[in-house]
Amino acid sequence: MTGHFFASTFLAASTALALATTATAQEADGWEFDGVPSWNDVASGDSFTFRGRVYLDYGDIDFTTGGVRTGYADSEIRTARLGVTGTVSGVGYVAEFDLINDAVAANDVYLAFDAGPVGIKIGHMKTTNSIEELTSSRYITFMERGLGTDLFGLDRRIGVAMLHAGDGYSLSVGAYGGRPGDLTQSVALDDSWAVSARASRAFTVNDATVHLGASVRHLDYGDAGTRIRVRPQTHITDRIVTADFRPGRALGEADSAFLRGLEFAAVNGPFHVTAEWMVQSMDGPASDPDFDTRFVSFGWFLTGETRSYSARSGKFGRTRPTTAISNGGPGAWEIAVRFDRADLDSVAAGELNTITAGLNWYLEDHVRVMANLVDGRLSVPGAANTDVSGAQLRLQWDF
Repeated sequence: MTGHFFASTFLAASTALALATTATAQEADGWEFDGVPSWNDVASGDSFTFRGRVYLDYGDIDFTTGGVRTGYADSEIRTARLGVTGTVSGVGYVAEFDLINDAVAANDVYLAFDAGPVGIKIGHMKTTNSIEELTSSRYITFMERGLGTDLFGLDRRIGVAMLHAGDGYSLSVGAYGGRPGDLTQSVALDDSWAVSARASRAFTVNDATVHLGASVRHLDYGDAGTRIRVRPQTHITDRIVTADFRPGRALGEADSAFLRGLEFAAVNGPFHVTAEWMVQSMDGPASDPDFDTRFVSFGWFLTGETRSYSARSGKFGRTRPTTAISNGGPGAWEIAVRFDRADLDSVAAGELNTITAGLNWYLEDHVRVMANLVDGRLSVPGAANTDVSGAQLRLQWDF
């Protein structure tokens, strides 16, 4: 398995670098090839571009409980996504699908309109919560997002969202229905629904850009209830924390939940910091339990780059190496550390604390290698602690 992973990694890296250094060939009819085919009509503004991403992961993680060790060592194609984006008659469109595990799953699939000062999106998209969740996985600092985004099920749903952005701020609100499953099996939605809202503000303090944000979400689970569960900053392992609120379970059925979150981020030259706090209150189970998560992360570009941030969207974007390796440079090198906590003591499911150390190498604008070391502990009242430790690696290519 490991040999197959590294062979695939080498092949993907070679392909990505070849595409990254391909010369642009512009044809008279508006077609262009710069790594991927795209088309643009300057007069009408219509456009079409292929987009996609592939993440190849390998991890070697241990769980140790009461002296008993459980090991996970495996590789996986974490993401294999293909889609298109562009504009037709002033209407933007995005359609992306994951094509792994013999299934087809919808990701961003929506239309975008400008209605004066307000932008409108209709389709399948993320709810308006969390700078960590709204920042594309192509641009996050670590291989996995903070614990809260998984624990509280921040996800994509069918719905409509309205967005307004100004000089240094953003406002967004959305109403959403259910979620589709494997599109090769059915296009039916579950009966859950949600509403969400978010506001962000950016300003300058000395030479630093500072971001403040807040968001809320009301989520109705429909007839299925839910499970609150999370992995310890790695995707190849089993979930280490689970609280089951589905019908007939001992904890009781969850009817709905209310989430609120606060965000902080700052970028100053090669240094950046991000912190989030989220708490979710459940309605339905006995005592209406609360769960909370929080994290803080610090990053430093050793080669002097600055992490890209957009005040108009309140999220991070693509960081490009000052000198890519195709131009004879070192690429961009970044070190980072994150401290993360999830507290489920209200239902005696324990408290999970993790530390993740990361090293990122941005070879090209669209090629990145990520290495993470994870160390953590799950403390459950009346039970033996579970210690988590290990390493993981990702080769990332997007276009």
